[in-house]
Formats: sequence, structure tokens, C-alpha cells
Amino acid sequence: MSGSRRKARTREEIQRELSAILEFESRDPVVRGAFPTVMDVRLSVDGRYAKVYVALGADVDPKDVERALAEDQGFYRSLLAERLTLRHTPELRFVIDETVERGMRLDAILRDEGKDLGTS
Repeated sequence: MSGSRRKARTREEIQRELSAILEFESRDPVVRGAFPTVMDVRLSVDGRYAKVYVALGADVDPKDVERALAEDQGFYRSLLAERLTLRHTPELRFVIDETVERGMRLDAILRDEGKDLGTS
């Protein structure tokens, strides 16, 4: 298997497993209440670091959730290590992904502009 295919498969496995861990096994009420969704995982070239992009449900403070994810990253990494057969389980860095929220705001703005112009 080529290196890029292996890396893509590893990213997908990390994303799938972390999604399940955050949704069902997180002990932190801040994280559980945020209904986190893992949108993307980006691995460093050597595979030792993973940047995990997480979208959140409505009505949560992203700073609180980001802080909670950072505090619990060792717990998430250890669960990930149990589930995946990797030589090195990557160190996780969680980033709040605001792409969905921005898209919804942009859509609302465009819809409002369309109403002002007399179109639907």
C-alpha cells in the first residue's frame, strides 16, 4: 500500500474512532453537552501529531469546549491507542471547526438579501 493511501486510511480510522469516543465515552459534561462532531483529521508527515477539527452543537461556548478537549486529550489518545494498531498513536490537538456555523450565517445573510431584492 502506498504511503498516501496508508495515511488516508489512518486518518479515516482516527476520525471514525474519535467520533465514537467523543460521542459515547467522554466523561466531561462540557464535551458531552456540546455534541461534538469530528469533521476532519490532519496528520503530520511522520504521523506523530494529529490536528482534529471538531464542530459543535448550538448554544455552547467554543472556548470552554476547546479547553475541555485539550485537558482530556490524553484520555482520548489512550482510548484511541487501544483501538488502533499503530506504531505511534498521534498526539492530538483539537481545533474548533466553525465552517458549518459560518456557512449557515452566510446562507442566512444571502437569504435576507434575496428577500430585500424581491426574490425568494
